[in-house]
Amino acid sequence: MQPAPEGATLEDQMKLHELQEARSRTIAKMRALTDKAETETRDLSDTESAEFGTLKDEVRALDGKIDRAKFLAEAERSAPAIVHNGTGDGRFEDRARDFSLVRAIGAAMGEDVDAGFEREMSAEVKRRSGRKFQGIAVPDQYFTRTMLTTGAAAPLYPTQHRADLYIDMLRDALVIGRLGATVLDNLVGDQDIPKQTGSATAQWVAEDQPLTETDLTFDDVTLSPHTVGALTSYSRRTLINAVPGIEDIVRRDLAYVIAAAIDKAALIGDGTGNTPVGVVNAEGVHNLTLATPSRAEALAMPMAVLSANAAFGNLGWALSPAAAAVLMNTMQVTGDAGGGYIMDGGQIAGYGHALTNALPNGTAIFGAWSQLLVGYWSGTDILVNPFADEAYRRGRVMVRAMRDVDVGVRHGESFAVADDVTAVPTP
Repeated sequence: MQPAPEGATLEDQMKLHELQEARSRTIAKMRALTDKAETETRDLSDTESAEFGTLKDEVRALDGKIDRAKFLAEAERSAPAIVHNGTGDGRFEDRARDFSLVRAIGAAMGEDVDAGFEREMSAEVKRRSGRKFQGIAVPDQYFTRTMLTTGAAAPLYPTQHRADLYIDMLRDALVIGRLGATVLDNLVGDQDIPKQTGSATAQWVAEDQPLTETDLTFDDVTLSPHTVGALTSYSRRTLINAVPGIEDIVRRDLAYVIAAAIDKAALIGDGTGNTPVGVVNAEGVHNLTLATPSRAEALAMPMAVLSANAAFGNLGWALSPAAAAVLMNTMQVTGDAGGGYIMDGGQIAGYGHALTNALPNGTAIFGAWSQLLVGYWSGTDILVNPFADEAYRRGRVMVRAMRDVDVGVRHGESFAVADDVTAVPTP
């Protein structure tokens, strides 16, 4: 049997394997015909000769298919980017959802754990991403689950990739995801996302008068990998008991701890220490005040975005719990509780909200959250250290999770920020 090309992906190897098995079966049939004739010391009969010729044509056809499959495998392996647009057969994605991080960690600890499947999936993720991993390369599909989003959890709005890959624990944990940030998956290398900074101008002209040429102007938002990491520890007994409940606990724990860091960077990152620049520090953001909260001040924030023609979709508020408490306790009309409160019925100025401790106390952001980009480079790098000093003494295993992520604000004008929501005015 001919070997699959070096570096072929798991799906390619499966297709090549099927074609090569079919070729082997066809050749075996041809061999059976000639062996029978030789045993009987005769030539092939007319019927056998016709069957041999048919089988020979099948081998030639299979050889052509095998060559094409090898070419495609090599072309896809060396492609500069990986695109998951739902047009493949999805076999890798389906199998990757069976990945067990608990089994993989157990094997890395040196336990007697059957983690052959996890090693195979990890190797495949490494091949697909084109990046070097220090530990276990966990497929993105591991964090995927089937769920219904209800209440204040708004759906995500991907535009290019399979929708079923977007409702997962990491995104579910992200406040910016629930608000509707644009998610870009499986990135390879730096990404330049174009944005329009100026538009053509319409003009009124008299008969036979020329139009003045005006040009569109463009700029780019660049996303490049920023590594976010988290350290946590588990007891050896927990990791050895690879049952679905324990698997879910480990999965949720890692997803939520990384999500908290991404939320914080996306909202208030200042670009230092390898941190991305978040909404609060993005160029062009409207800086307003809610120091003495009033209905007028609350309305001014969405009006700033609307007046800048920057309300591009997924409008809503992100607030710290402290800021929300102030707005829930501030009457729209001073001294008139019957007139309602600035934050009432889960809305502020007619728009929904999400609470997050990623924002400093007293901070509120109104925005068109589709203009916040979150990019993921495929694969989460999990490194296991059962010999870390403190963890070792306590009989625990240290686990480090690292993920390459970046965030970018496409239009700063799509956001309004107030960082002074600190006190309820006196009635």
